[in-house]
Amino acid sequence: MTWLRRPLSRPARLRLCSALILAATALLVARPPLVWRSWERIVEAEFLRLRGPAPVPPGVVVVAIDDASLQQGHWFADEPNPPAWAAGTSTLPWPRARYADLVERLRGAGARAVALNVVFEGASARGPADDAALLGALGRHRGHIALAAEFMEPDDAQFGTGLVLVLPERFSGTLAQAASPGDRPGLGLSNILPPGRGEAIRHPEFFGAELLPSRDLPPFPALSTTVLRQAGLPSRQPDRQRELKVYGPEPQFPRLSAWEVLDPARWRDHPLRGSIAGAVVLVGPVVDQGGVGLPTPFGPISGLETLATATANSLAGDGLAPWPGGLWSRALLALAPVLLAVLGMQRLATPLGLRLGLLAGLLTLILLAGYGALRWGHRWLPLLAPATALAALALVYGVDAYLVEGRERRRLRRTFERYVAPSVVSEILATPEEADTILRGKSLPVTVLFCDLQGFTALTRRRAEAGQTAALVSQLNAYLAEMVEVVTAHGGTIDKFIGDCVVAVFGSPVSRGEQEEAMAAVRAAVAMGEALHRLNARWQADGEEPLANGIGLASGTVVAGQIGSPRRMEFTVIGETVNLAARLESLTRQLPEAAVLCDRATAALVEASLPLQFMGDWPLKGVGEVPVYGLPKDSRSIA
Repeated sequence: MTWLRRPLSRPARLRLCSALILAATALLVARPPLVWRSWERIVEAEFLRLRGPAPVPPGVVVVAIDDASLQQGHWFADEPNPPAWAAGTSTLPWPRARYADLVERLRGAGARAVALNVVFEGASARGPADDAALLGALGRHRGHIALAAEFMEPDDAQFGTGLVLVLPERFSGTLAQAASPGDRPGLGLSNILPPGRGEAIRHPEFFGAELLPSRDLPPFPALSTTVLRQAGLPSRQPDRQRELKVYGPEPQFPRLSAWEVLDPARWRDHPLRGSIAGAVVLVGPVVDQGGVGLPTPFGPISGLETLATATANSLAGDGLAPWPGGLWSRALLALAPVLLAVLGMQRLATPLGLRLGLLAGLLTLILLAGYGALRWGHRWLPLLAPATALAALALVYGVDAYLVEGRERRRLRRTFERYVAPSVVSEILATPEEADTILRGKSLPVTVLFCDLQGFTALTRRRAEAGQTAALVSQLNAYLAEMVEVVTAHGGTIDKFIGDCVVAVFGSPVSRGEQEEAMAAVRAAVAMGEALHRLNARWQADGEEPLANGIGLASGTVVAGQIGSPRRMEFTVIGETVNLAARLESLTRQLPEAAVLCDRATAALVEASLPLQFMGDWPLKGVGEVPVYGLPKDSRSIA
């Protein structure tokens, strides 16, 4: 079981995280917890608001007993001889005779069917004549009128628990009372199941067709279903399986105020009267109740607007529904873009930016597909789970890239800080790709500096024989530390130490330009001589032997990179320019009058600013005869 304690490799960790995200996506779609369903409803509500109000299907008209109708009733109630049509309309409930008047006028204008969204429970408080007026209208328009029934929670303990059906039993002779509620052709339930947390708004037919049978009660059609049957119009959708598609904030449907229908003078020339012909007309109270109503993404809507919405959904077949219908089918659909993203992220060797671009593209396609399915197909695609999964993949790969980049930057920093100044390291790490290219090997135009102590071998032998080895090492370290400081201060890179020899490069790994690097190299060489002069003054004061050095400079192209074995790598430069600088440094022993010797390339780069002297053509081992230029030892001012 040691493999359990072994840390996972980076690819294995990414595969594990991707597998967990895929599994979570499937479970959240197929077996969503309550809080997840609530979040899905929030997303769906935002999509509906983004879609905005939708056009309502034709053929549904609302006649509202609204505040305007009640105000008209109040106004006529104060008149000495109010018209008969306004009697009792100042308060709710209205006389049943007024509903009879509405039925007569609407049917007379050609209404295909009329639904009264009012439960006429028991006898009228206004007397038998009031009941008779409504009964007469119902009889004359038999088969074209739908009345509301309602299931209510009982208030009286004698009923026990459950639901109580409230019917307009006073009209049993007209509406053909039978043993089964479904046999009452003119009745429909006004109930709608209020959406609970995480639940969608179901079509009213769900209450009577699904909820009642689940409580061992016979099914009962919704009022919207009944009025369509009375109109001879079929529903174009399985209502019990649909969610309510709200077309927008109330009102959305063609709406008349009830007093406008009752008032003969107003009704005669009403501009909406023509829309009644062939329409399903829904009548009911709609008064200002302080924003109380069915909660929707567009705000609360009244019971009458809900009835109109359900009727229109059935008539047009545009009620909402999740697609696909099966939970595991939805899970597979949600997994498709996530699986595509996982394969793309793991199989394609692309930079993080392109990987995140892939995720962003898939997320955009998901959202566009979801919006298109809602707007034109009236279907809900699974959106939240795949969108969340893509975001989780972006987080996983983003964090992984951040950690990898951090490790790589630390590796590069540790590598380069051994050779170059901190400011140069920061510049290199600004483009890690370029830094990695440099480490693998790159041709660069540079100026190479060799600085070697003269006579140091003999000095080492003498001081070792005198038992001064520790003092010699201390002196050498002080000298090398001072030389490194000078090179670094002039923007050079310490390439290596070869015993007491310092090899520095100007222009690697980052170049400021060939001319500027050559100038910096010459100035650094002069400054190294000045630093050694100061050291010698201190050492002589302490009774130690002084040191002397020679410096050679050569400019040209080198190969820079990490060179060595897997066990020991070193960032260095190689090439003819390096060999030439070493030979020029050795030549300083034959030309003691020059502080620094340079090749022709270096001289050409700096001659416009620095006083170089041509020292003649000199044969150099392994190089051949080359022109040599030098700086006199009194050229300290140029540093």
